[in-house]
Amino acid sequence: MDATGVPTTDLMVSMSAAALMEVAHLLDVERRIAEARQALLLQRVDAVGAHVEDGFRQVAGWGRAACNWSGAEAARLAKLGRAMQAMPMFAEACLAGRVGVAQMHAVAAAAGNPRVREHLADADELFTRQSTSLPFDDLVTFLQHWGELADADGARSRHDRAAEQRRASVSIVGERSFVDAAGPAMDGVFMREVFDRYCDIEWRNEWDEGVRRYGDAMHAGLMERTPAQRRFDALRRLFDSAAGSEQMGGDVTVNIVVDQGTFEQHLEAALGGSPSPADPSTATTRRCEDQRGNVIDPRAMVAAALVGRVRRMVMSTDGVVLDFGRRKRLFTGPLREAVLLTTHDCTWVGCPVHAHRCDADHVLPFSHAGPTSAGNGAPLCDHHNPLKNKGYRTWRDPDGLWHTYRPDGSELGWPAQLAPPAA
Repeated sequence: MDATGVPTTDLMVSMSAAALMEVAHLLDVERRIAEARQALLLQRVDAVGAHVEDGFRQVAGWGRAACNWSGAEAARLAKLGRAMQAMPMFAEACLAGRVGVAQMHAVAAAAGNPRVREHLADADELFTRQSTSLPFDDLVTFLQHWGELADADGARSRHDRAAEQRRASVSIVGERSFVDAAGPAMDGVFMREVFDRYCDIEWRNEWDEGVRRYGDAMHAGLMERTPAQRRFDALRRLFDSAAGSEQMGGDVTVNIVVDQGTFEQHLEAALGGSPSPADPSTATTRRCEDQRGNVIDPRAMVAAALVGRVRRMVMSTDGVVLDFGRRKRLFTGPLREAVLLTTHDCTWVGCPVHAHRCDADHVLPFSHAGPTSAGNGAPLCDHHNPLKNKGYRTWRDPDGLWHTYRPDGSELGWPAQLAPPAA
């Protein structure tokens, strides 16, 4: 041992595994005792009001000032001190070094619920026994069960809140997609079981492929994907399965809007060609995005299109996808989808409603011989569409910017401040 009380590396070489673990245990006992003493000190300072003399409203603030603790650390120790005061047997075990630091704070957190205060005296012996004999994870589970029984009304309220506040979202930020959800624990248990099954499928498939490639030499280090990557791929596989289910009414179609130049360039590259790089100055006419305007990797778009995962909507430079001529009065089916894919939002200036929540409307009214074609269609929300009957109109300039005009011919909103487009 050196002055720190920790074995030197040279000494460790000659120590047995059991002896080395004993050193770790003895050091941890010292840590436990020190933690319990600090909590006891805070409890006694609070009891006599010693912190008030220096102007501290709470004993946790006094502890932060005395020892430079973080706010969370001071609050945890103050809570532990109160638990030790309420449960003398538990306090004795903590001060003797018999309760681990994490276990102390887990018990203190459970005891800190003001709705269980009346049960603490009866729980003293039980908490002491469980905190000194159970593995930490099992102790946490026990404390959760105890809390459910000691505060049955509160437990029901928490479960009800979890159900009422359930939420889920899939968002895309830049090059990344994020899936976030929260809900009742029971639903989570089921979903995790299904998710774990899909993760197992991904693992087995990759392992079997490795065995075919490496034979008996296959081991986990030769697997190409990380566990995190397999989990994401499992989630994607789960969504793929749901998309083809009967409840979805058939396969789900994902529309990816891509300009012809981009599609041909990346298709050529995927087929082994060497297309010329795109000129950045053509970015105004380039598109590879979903119907909400999230930019998609063109390589992934081509790969998905080739295997049938997405429906590509290849657009010409003037934004036309399909043209059904004058025969149709309403935008329906693929034609309606084509119109809603021409822009991200309602074409009324300043309106943030996503195009997929809008109606497909004629730019030149049908009553004025306007064709029912993608080139004469525009997304308009339920609020702004009726205003067309009052003389308002919208128009898309050659650069693709939408303009809104009042009945008197004046332009509405900020686009009026722009120079008129070149003829």
